[in-house]
Amino acid sequence: MSGPFLKRHMQSQTNNAIGDRFNTPCQDATTQSIAEHGVRCLLIFEYCYFLLQNERSPVEQDVIPVAIKEYKGFNVAATVHQAVETAVQQHGQNVDELCQALLQVVLENRMSWRLLP
Repeated sequence: MSGPFLKRHMQSQTNNAIGDRFNTPCQDATTQSIAEHGVRCLLIFEYCYFLLQNERSPVEQDVIPVAIKEYKGFNVAATVHQAVETAVQQHGQNVDELCQALLQVVLENRMSWRLLP
């Protein structure tokens, strides 16, 4: 999910709020689930890219399941969930800050370092 797309989507989510008294956990849960899904996809696809560059990687058709297994197996999922939850709580109403915080979550949780010698 690219920065401009994420930014437009987050703004539309904020604009769709029914009012301040209704802009509560339900809004944050939607923002959080979208943000977490985006971060998860970026981490898995980035790892797939590095698997394909590595001569020890599995056959191309097996790369995505391997990346998902690694994502779940190294406790990355739990770490990402907590980091995204914190980012949304701290920056949920400021799209620019939230996008920067989510990018930082991606950078801090990349799995490709496992493939480096």
